[in-house]
Amino acid sequence: MQIRYKIALQFTLIVLAILLVFSAIVYFRAENQRRTNFYDRLARRAKTTARLLVDVKEFNTTLLKLIDRNSSSRLPAEEIFIYDYRNLLLYSNVEKVSPYVNQQLINNSRLRREIRFLYEERAVIGLVFEGRYDRFVVIASGIDKNGQLQLQELVITLLFAFLGGIAVTIALSLFFANQALRPIHTINQEVGEITARNLRKRINEGNGKDEIAQLATNFNLMLERLELAFQQQKQFVSQASHELRTPLSALKTEIQVGLSMLHSLEDHNHILQNLLKDTDRLIQLSNSLLQLARIHETPDQLPFDEVRMEEVLLNAQQEVLSVHTDYHINFDFDQIPEEDYFTLVKGNETLLKNVFVNLLENACKYTPTHQATLRLGFDEQYCIIRVIDQGIGIAKVDLPHIFQPFYRSKNAIDYQGFGVGLSIVQRIIDLHEGSIEVQSKQHLGTSFVVKIRHLDPQS
Repeated sequence: MQIRYKIALQFTLIVLAILLVFSAIVYFRAENQRRTNFYDRLARRAKTTARLLVDVKEFNTTLLKLIDRNSSSRLPAEEIFIYDYRNLLLYSNVEKVSPYVNQQLINNSRLRREIRFLYEERAVIGLVFEGRYDRFVVIASGIDKNGQLQLQELVITLLFAFLGGIAVTIALSLFFANQALRPIHTINQEVGEITARNLRKRINEGNGKDEIAQLATNFNLMLERLELAFQQQKQFVSQASHELRTPLSALKTEIQVGLSMLHSLEDHNHILQNLLKDTDRLIQLSNSLLQLARIHETPDQLPFDEVRMEEVLLNAQQEVLSVHTDYHINFDFDQIPEEDYFTLVKGNETLLKNVFVNLLENACKYTPTHQATLRLGFDEQYCIIRVIDQGIGIAKVDLPHIFQPFYRSKNAIDYQGFGVGLSIVQRIIDLHEGSIEVQSKQHLGTSFVVKIRHLDPQS
């Protein structure tokens, strides 16, 4: 079921319930008022008849019956019975006593002074009338035909009003539902026009204040992120293809040279060494691309445990020094932690080690003396790790772009690398909800500052 019909149905059901309750209240209120009014009229007729019979000497039963038959205030099917203190019938305006009149009714009326009840469709009242010489019991009854007819008319009126109200409600609810959902319909049409080729198209945000405008705004923000992701993907594919093309072309050239003519054993060894070097470069690039792809595609599947940062840094230091024996890394604390949790973080140990392996390798590679400094500190919230070198530095114009895949500073072109390491570093830091900052000046060195929130013993 479409939303507009759901809204119309829900609104109609609400109004239907309101009309039913309102109609029931009106009906029962009218019925109660009709019954009360008719009993009051019966009581007045009974007291008037008793007063004429008991207090006025000129009236006798024959004359009183004649007046009752011709009275304009006589009620439909009216019956009046008057009993004296001995429960003897003094007066009746009908020939036969009705079956609802009995000694129990007379006694109860005398004790309770007034009784009202229904006998079949007849309203009956029993009351005590105090005359000049005695207390009499008067029992009167009648059928409220006019009141019942008015009540039936009221029911018909309420029924037509109810049906008309429901019809109007359905029409208005559909109208207003269409009006309310028209912006969504417009958004659906605009969204349907957006494809991978026109991601720059944006949805009209309307007045920018209501919920529909907020939805359009959020959707536009999502489109901006998608457009950025597509651009980054295209750029990544283009740059990866370019980086792969260079060693592949070198491999092909070396193979062609090796096949072109007969070479000496020394020439063959030289060719094979070049092939091995290019193959290693391809493997290194492929591993970097694979690691970057895995971090982007499966972040939720990575296990996070409690990790001690000094152990991660020492392992990273040892791994770098074991591969590059000419590198020198000095590791020290900014301050000695007084509590264990100051250097304890929630994260993936392997990924965190890769962060600092990358940073340390870059620091040593771009420093003529191949030296770097690694320092561990903390504050009330974060573990703070600094990787410092005194190398070639990074130009100010290059600083905003160094974390983009395959981006390399102009002064780093002559050094071996692919420009993937720092993008991997930033992605891993983002997964750990940390931050990385860089400060650098050309020919003076570079400082990377990584902050990762340490564990709180009170949490």
